[in-house]
Order: sequence, then C-alpha cells, then structure tokens
Amino acid sequence: MKIHSTRIYMADGCKSGTLTIEGKKIVAFAPGRDPEAVDYGDLRIIPGPFDTHNHGTCGFDPGHGETEAERKASVKGYLKGLASQGTVNIFPTVTPPEAIAAVAAVHDEGPQDGATILGIHSEGPWLNRVGEKGIKTGWPEVSLETAKAMVEAGHGLLRLVALAPEIPGIEAVMEYLLSQGVTLAYAHSDDTYDEAMESFGKGISVATHTGNVMSGLHHRNMGGLGACLLNENVECEVICDGLHIGGEMLRIFFRVKSPDRFMMISDCTHLSGAPVGHYDTPYGMPVNITPEGFVLSDTGRLMGSSQPVLYGIGNLVEKLGVPMETVLKMACLNPAKKYGFEHDKGCLALGKDADLVVITDDYKAQATYAEGRLVYDRAKEGTIFNEECMKAFVKA
Repeated sequence: MKIHSTRIYMADGCKSGTLTIEGKKIVAFAPGRDPEAVDYGDLRIIPGPFDTHNHGTCGFDPGHGETEAERKASVKGYLKGLASQGTVNIFPTVTPPEAIAAVAAVHDEGPQDGATILGIHSEGPWLNRVGEKGIKTGWPEVSLETAKAMVEAGHGLLRLVALAPEIPGIEAVMEYLLSQGVTLAYAHSDDTYDEAMESFGKGISVATHTGNVMSGLHHRNMGGLGACLLNENVECEVICDGLHIGGEMLRIFFRVKSPDRFMMISDCTHLSGAPVGHYDTPYGMPVNITPEGFVLSDTGRLMGSSQPVLYGIGNLVEKLGVPMETVLKMACLNPAKKYGFEHDKGCLALGKDADLVVITDDYKAQATYAEGRLVYDRAKEGTIFNEECMKAFVKA
C-alpha cells in the first residue's frame, strides 16, 4: 500500500511525497506522488497519537457491562471510537479486575478495527482526592490481594497504576507493583512538595494529569505540582484542552521542564463526542455538552475530560504557537519512549509501524491507520457514537 500527501510529518521533517507500507511497517519514502498511492492531497499526515490515560470515548466505556461478552463489546466499540478521534495507540484506563480482564481478552484476540491496545492503566483505586473546601473523601482499603488480582487480570498488560503515595500502608502495594514491572504514577494526592519528592525516590516516575487534583504552586509552598515539574526523573502527563490547564500555565510548564518530559493525554470519559445539549443525568447532576465538545455542570465545572489528544495538538499549535514537531513528540514519541515502544512506534520513519493519522486543518481525523491497517475513514464511516449510552440521559 502507498499513501501520498504534500505534508507528511516524518521523524526528520515535514515532507511531500509517498509512503510505502508493507504489512505493519513503513518500508520506503519517495518524493512526489506515486500513481498507485492513496492521495490525501494537502492534508497533513502525522504519527499516531499514543494516549496513555483515557477512560472512554464516543459513548463507550471500556470494560463496562454485566457479562463478559458485554464488556468485550464495550472495549471493541471504544477502540473504534478512539480511531475516529485520531488516537492510534492506547492504554485503556480501567480499574476493576473484571474490566481489566475484558481489555486483556480483546488484546489477546489480535488486531482490532480501531486503536491498538499497548497496555492497561489503572487510575486508582487508592487515591486521596481532596474535594472542594478541602474535604477529604477517603479511599478504599489498601489491599495487596487487590493489587495481585489487578495484575493477574491484566495477563501482563497492566503497565501503569496511579496512586496517592501518602495513603497509609500503600508502600507494600507500591513495592509489589514495581516488582511486577508496573510503572507507578503520582495521582490525586494532597502531598506537600517534600512528601512528593520523597515518593519519587521510592519508584514513582509519572505525574498523572499534571496540575490537576494535586496540591498547587504557591510562592512559599511549591506543592505536589512543583515537585512534579522540578524532579528530573518524573515524566508528566498533561491535558492540553485549554480548560484543565490554562494556556499561561502550560507555557510555564514547558519552560520549567523540557517538552521532552511531557506526555499529552486526553483523560476522556465516555461522554466525549456526545450530542450538544443540556441533560439530566443518572448521577444526580445535570451536564451541558457545549458546541466545543466540553462537558460542564450548570456552574461551569468540568465534568470529566471530553476532547481527544488530537484536539490538544491543535490547541498547542494554533493557540500557543508550539511547533508541530515539538507537539508530536509529546503526543506520540515521548510515551513510546517511556513505556518501551520506541523501537516500533512514536514517529514516522522507515522500519517503524505504520501508525498514522490524516488530519484536516481543524484537527479532525480524516483517516486513521494502525499498524498499516485503515481502521477509520471519515468519508465512509462518518461520526462514531454509541447512542445506547445516552438512554439514561434526559435532554432538558
């Protein structure tokens, strides 16, 4: 198969020409248009984003369902939805062992009609989320048996677990997960700067959605956020939708710490891509799906992330003026390096997997390829959304 565009973002620069793909791999690049190539004209072709933190999208909640078959169907729909949003590689973010097992089972079935599962991320269950007005909400009992059940359910795919390191008794869980090759992330923590730094010395090497749900910066108290930015051994997840982190703070982030140490994530939920409107929900709190695609309460509070990594790429390039080449490293190459996939993934180059997205000028996926397979074509498939998920929502 051959693919042509006048703007292909290769590892060594943006080029006009034709990619040749054999099986999973990019095997050649040549200037000009090959008459046998699928011609995408002037549309940009970028390496496929690798989202390591995503709870759902397009009406699909991975692993949700009463039966094993229902949970597997949810995962498959989710992978297709991801592809429609330009996400090629994914760590589905699920926590209960049953959901972890469903994701692992779909992975074991082989290539899917959608994004490629490279691992599983469990955000929690041991989190110390401090609610509004500083009210602590508690956490589940710390249990080594639960950690072992999570690892067992993952069949070797559990790659990332996020936790709050100040929770009493959590160190035994941390030691066990590290012994199983699981990366640990600092998440939903009320730690001080010094406490956070101490936890990084015990094996935590990722900051979960940096800046969100952690103690913030103050000129006399740097908090957990300051520790995440100043510790040289910590890679920082970052949501770049412009709401979770303001543009000015993102500028500070990228000046304090090299963009080479950031990994763009979406942190999306199943409501990403939901129809515009005001809804009464089964959660007891109305939500508003805005024309921009954000999910907000009536007071404007964020109700989960809602925009894919591709949206964040556009935000950084168009609004903050970050070079596309820099942004693509954060979205594609940096997570591939962190989690050991750099040999095959992370950029467009000869010998690498043909993971790529053809994007429109407004940063929508026109076509998505995963390991050389066309897994989404907007011209033929249109918008992907699971209408079943909205049946419990009443449009007000």
